[in-house]
Amino acid sequence: MKSPVIVPLFSLILSVGMFFSQTIIGAAPNTTKSSKSEPQVITDANIVATVNGQKITKQELYNLLIDTYGDDALDVLIRRTLICQAAEKEGIKVTDTELEKKLKTLIDNEINGLLRTYQIKDRADLEKELVKAGTSLAQLEEKMSKRMKKQAEVELLADRLMEKTITITDEDLKKAYDQQYGEKIEASQIVFRTRSAAEDTLKKLQAGADFATLAKNESADRNSAAKGGKMQPFSPKDGMGAEVAHLKVGELSDIIKTDYGYHIIKITDRKPPSSKSFKSVRGELEKIVRNQQYKERIGPWLISLVESASIVKNLGKD
Repeated sequence: MKSPVIVPLFSLILSVGMFFSQTIIGAAPNTTKSSKSEPQVITDANIVATVNGQKITKQELYNLLIDTYGDDALDVLIRRTLICQAAEKEGIKVTDTELEKKLKTLIDNEINGLLRTYQIKDRADLEKELVKAGTSLAQLEEKMSKRMKKQAEVELLADRLMEKTITITDEDLKKAYDQQYGEKIEASQIVFRTRSAAEDTLKKLQAGADFATLAKNESADRNSAAKGGKMQPFSPKDGMGAEVAHLKVGELSDIIKTDYGYHIIKITDRKPPSSKSFKSVRGELEKIVRNQQYKERIGPWLISLVESASIVKNLGKD
């Protein structure tokens, strides 16, 4: 069922790109049209709007944006500037074709996110909802393009910079192959904050208590708890997998300590390795490893850029 607030929310998205909360809208979706009694042209550059003859100044708009989003927005601009400076230093540039392709990907991802969030079947239905808000999918994409163009450029530059730091070894590829195509353990878990709580529950399970029920009621990991403790399949060679690799289907683990707490694992199934050869999927594995390394390194790299830079902020909030 579609949300009854789709139209006003779309009006919000289109007007300011989710810049303000829903609570400040609720009147007519199109607030940009001047009434017939108001002047159609504002000649004073310091006036951004008039409402029943009352002026709203550029300074008032600036103050609202700075008070609400100033620190976060400034940090975004600082990080973007640092990335662009680093790319310029390395002589890295992106072509118009690359930028256009990246921008399309970002826009498609955002639109697909809208479809999921508001439970809209496809773009045709999205177009219908946008028409109700007085606009169109083409106009939405145009607004997104303007808003996300710099983001697309900076992400491409960051990709290029990070590529220079990534080295993929055969060991990395073999590890990725095991993770993607090797044997998989399917299991459920219950996670506890304290060992004593885990010990109490382990006794209940050993006495015949239902694992899924206890997981839903007691597990500190609420994501898996909602599914009766069900976990994503994992390899028996790494981390948690190595702790339970010896167990058979239906068996319980001892209490396993990790950074997230104390775990009790129940093996529900074991899947044999894929028949695909390492050679046949090598190209795919290289992409997977590259993406993994990028995600691991981008955060620390950005932090190092900020820490090594000379940054002086002067964000007035008067």
